[in-house]
Amino acid sequence: MIERELTSLMYELLSPRENPERGRLYLELFDKHVLRLEMSAAELDSAKVYGEYPTQFIGRTRYIDLAIITSRRFIPIEVKIEADDQPSQCYDYWREAKLYTDKYFLSEPPVLYYLTPEGYSPSMESAKDFSYVGDLNLIRLDKIDNVAFRSELIHWLDACLKQTPENFSCRRKLTLLHDEIIEIVNRLCRTEPQLESLMFKFFSTLDARFTENFCKEYHLKRGSTLRGEVGDYHTYRRYVDRFFGKEFAEAAIALLCTNSNGNIMKLAKDKYLCFYLGGYNGVANDLGCSTALSASFLIFDRDENECVYRTADIKRLLGGKNILPQEFIKEYLQKGQKLAGMIGRIDLHDAHGNTIDFKNVDKTLRQFRTQEDISRAVDNIMTEIEKLLRRFVYG
Repeated sequence: MIERELTSLMYELLSPRENPERGRLYLELFDKHVLRLEMSAAELDSAKVYGEYPTQFIGRTRYIDLAIITSRRFIPIEVKIEADDQPSQCYDYWREAKLYTDKYFLSEPPVLYYLTPEGYSPSMESAKDFSYVGDLNLIRLDKIDNVAFRSELIHWLDACLKQTPENFSCRRKLTLLHDEIIEIVNRLCRTEPQLESLMFKFFSTLDARFTENFCKEYHLKRGSTLRGEVGDYHTYRRYVDRFFGKEFAEAAIALLCTNSNGNIMKLAKDKYLCFYLGGYNGVANDLGCSTALSASFLIFDRDENECVYRTADIKRLLGGKNILPQEFIKEYLQKGQKLAGMIGRIDLHDAHGNTIDFKNVDKTLRQFRTQEDISRAVDNIMTEIEKLLRRFVYG
């Protein structure tokens, strides 16, 4: 199935006009699993879905694969399976959304969703002004969000199937799209189903230990799972399914840090201190940082949906201030940006004192053969991170 056929099926399923049986419900589930915007019922009711929405940049007509326009926002969606980006393609599609947003006084700024099998980012030539120039080849997540067939789209389709009776006519198209997405993922994506299942059990067990009382004791607070916020950006729930692909992915838990009164610790405009524990898959390792599971503090820049990692910024925001132990800051400045924004970083270990690196498939499968192995490792990890958190709370 070519991209046009696939996006046409998505349009026919998502559009309440084309799919009166379940279109409104599928749109709500699409928001929950793919867009992550937490749209209100009123906004969902106002939504119109367009297939092949025309744009007029660079003197010729190009078409956005899908567009969802609501009373509050214009949501462009570009789907890529194996085709290459065109020059300035994503940038121009975002600009089309921005022109519409300004013309009709919509309240929310546009974000382009770039939907691919593994969650690839668009090319620098396609993203243009939304790509960073510097140490890392990154795309601004406040402008372009890379979502994946492997995780978000399959989760959406599974949720739709669960809520569609066998006798509904739209179920045939839904099943066709689901089977096609599975075929594309199996053909194009590297997966490790056994280890992905193990990782989800591991992080779910660890996540459950961050109870309300624990968070209160150590001045932590769960962040919102709204698109681009810390509870969405650093989450194992989305990235475990992408972990063994060719694109950057991390399995992680991140919580906002608070002061003694329970107020979220804001360091500057849209910059917040967070507590992070996780590991990443070693892809795009421009800074040479370790893939081992670790715990640290980081500064999350909500305005750009990225972590602050440059040494000058770390020094400016935390140096000489009674927020984190100054030896953490000194160590970061000495090691430079190889710590990738992780301040006070420590490796985490299983019950036998071994480091944990999910990138090493064979080692991890031997390391965690049973739920008991996972639970004992989590016990040890909680002991290790409590020592780090006590440094934060008590100095």
